[in-house]
Amino acid sequence: MKHLFLPLCLALSSCAPNWGGRRLAHRPDLSLSEMATHHRDRGQVFSSYQVGGPVRWNHGWPWDLDLTGIGWSDHRTATAITSRHVVMADHFRLGPGDTVVFHDRKGLPHSHRIYRIVRLRDLGVPCDVAVGMLEVPLSGSIRTYPLPDLRDLPEDALVGATAVITGHQKVVDFRRIARTPGNTLGFQYLDGQSGNSLHRIIVGDSGNPSFVLSHGELILVETHTGGGAGVGPFYGSPTLQDGIRRAIQATDPSRSFQTVAPDGTLQKEAAAGRAPTAANSAPSRS
Repeated sequence: MKHLFLPLCLALSSCAPNWGGRRLAHRPDLSLSEMATHHRDRGQVFSSYQVGGPVRWNHGWPWDLDLTGIGWSDHRTATAITSRHVVMADHFRLGPGDTVVFHDRKGLPHSHRIYRIVRLRDLGVPCDVAVGMLEVPLSGSIRTYPLPDLRDLPEDALVGATAVITGHQKVVDFRRIARTPGNTLGFQYLDGQSGNSLHRIIVGDSGNPSFVLSHGELILVETHTGGGAGVGPFYGSPTLQDGIRRAIQATDPSRSFQTVAPDGTLQKEAAAGRAPTAANSAPSRS
């Protein structure tokens, strides 16, 4: 199959000592692989949602994951990686002057204006990522997500791992990482995923983030560009990370993203999940 392009639109290694909105880790015993086994249906993140007002989080299984750092107030989703920076799909991004609203765990809204945008393509990095700088830093009650630290591991260290994906309908679901060539990450469906219980990446999902879990942290690994099982920029790529680092330096040098290395559990689960790429792992292109 071909890709469906969406044209519309704790061993921690840090880049610097600024921790942004990261505080307590998720439950240290939490495993996405086990969660995927017990929760076969996609999950709704909110019980009720309004852009500028308070929300009610769904206290089912998605509540175990701190998703406060995802701004879902616009279909052009933004994900926080420092207390002042978000990443978005370059082809479906917010612009300077646009507003993104995050909600803390109490359901209270935090509205932030985008002050500046840096496209990684303009920095010579061929990927579908734009970095936005917020006019005012995020509150400590909003999560910021680290990126993978794969410096001491093979390039395909995360292949086979279970990831949690998100969509613009404010849903979460699970996938298996199928491939990580260069700056790109591709997913495949888990065994048994099918029907209405499955969230397929569709137009409007561009820029929504996907994560793995390591050392009790949700680690940002991808933001959607292509549909079906899903494909997008790989945030473990050294080239992509260098581009993001330069974008941050160009906007607010006092900030930096953090990185987290895969722990033993994640590496073991990835190794167990490695298999020849299934036919349904390749998204279609229109």
